[in-house]
Amino acid sequence: MQKHFKVVIIGAGAGGISLAAKLSRSLPEGSIALIDPAEHHYYQPLWSIVGAGLADMKDTQKNNKDLIPQGVVWIKNAVKEILPHENKLLISDEAIQYDYLVVAPGLRLCWDKIEGLGDNLGKNGICSVYQADQVNLAREMITNFKKGNALFVMPPVPIKCAGAPQKIMYLAENVFRNNKVRDKITISWATAGKAMFGIPTFSKPLQELVTQKNIKTYFQHKIIGVDPLKKLAHFEVTDNEGQVTKQSLPYDLLHLVPPMAAPKFIEDSELSFQEGDQKGWLAVDKHTLQHVNFKNIFGLGDVTGIPNSKTGAAVRKQYPVVALNLLAMIDGTPLAAQYDGYSSCPLITEIGKVMLAEFGYDGKLMPTFPLAPDVPRRSMWYLKKDLLPILYWKVMLKGRG
Repeated sequence: MQKHFKVVIIGAGAGGISLAAKLSRSLPEGSIALIDPAEHHYYQPLWSIVGAGLADMKDTQKNNKDLIPQGVVWIKNAVKEILPHENKLLISDEAIQYDYLVVAPGLRLCWDKIEGLGDNLGKNGICSVYQADQVNLAREMITNFKKGNALFVMPPVPIKCAGAPQKIMYLAENVFRNNKVRDKITISWATAGKAMFGIPTFSKPLQELVTQKNIKTYFQHKIIGVDPLKKLAHFEVTDNEGQVTKQSLPYDLLHLVPPMAAPKFIEDSELSFQEGDQKGWLAVDKHTLQHVNFKNIFGLGDVTGIPNSKTGAAVRKQYPVVALNLLAMIDGTPLAAQYDGYSSCPLITEIGKVMLAEFGYDGKLMPTFPLAPDVPRRSMWYLKKDLLPILYWKVMLKGRG
């Protein structure tokens, strides 16, 4: 196997494949390696819709071998360690040398941080649309739920697609109404946050929405554990004075979203921020996406320690910045491309309606369309459900987005 590449990309997710496709048009065949052990690639933004029974899981999945660009070497393995001072990384018992490295492995779902969960995910009333093998199980549980307490949990940020825990709740509420069992179900929302959304423009109408839908809200409730036998979810509750107490909420159906972190080989390395709000995440400049200490390393996607929202839309704006800056570095010219923190969260408020939240750093609104962004619209539902997946597969992953 070839042991040295001009560019090595870790991760064949949205960022890795899109970047590889874009770079492959500028660099010689065989000079780019993409490292990822996964057979399959998923369009995860549809998983909430699948969980509500409105799309098929198979439509969110393709084979990586069919997506990785021609001329890019796929190393089907997992990275164990990066040795940035030596410009190499370790896979199994082998070392791969690089001139330039792009770190885009996504993030880690920390189910182990929820005490008592054990192997109960996908059974005993506990479900999640955040993991590929759980989405259809969540769909079954939501569709078949007839009465009792339905509890939806939002962990502390940063997590990927911070709007998804709400989306599946609103969709489930709609499913319960369609199944004519809504009056037999109490729906509760327990979030580690202080409001329905981090940006007031969208938080206010979402608060009105949960009031209208008769959804109970519990703010500053951080999920710490579950008791599957007693059907209780345990939380740390922080009051406005910063005092922490504990509270348990009953459930018959629990949609669980775990805390999230960077992959261990990043979190435990000198490539991560060692302190501050972004501790443990990849230490990159928030505009150039270049590593703050190792200038031939760039970051892309969910692994990055930058104050944005971790979404596919963010990756769509990031990967061209990384491509331009990496090629500039190869050419010995200044890094001119800048990422402005753009992210998009199509907030599904009910079946057939979406509020399109688009924003950048510091919560700056960045709407694409000349419409009031805080209004749920049917047109944005079709954008979310039908158009964006096509653009993802046909444009973004081809390096053209």
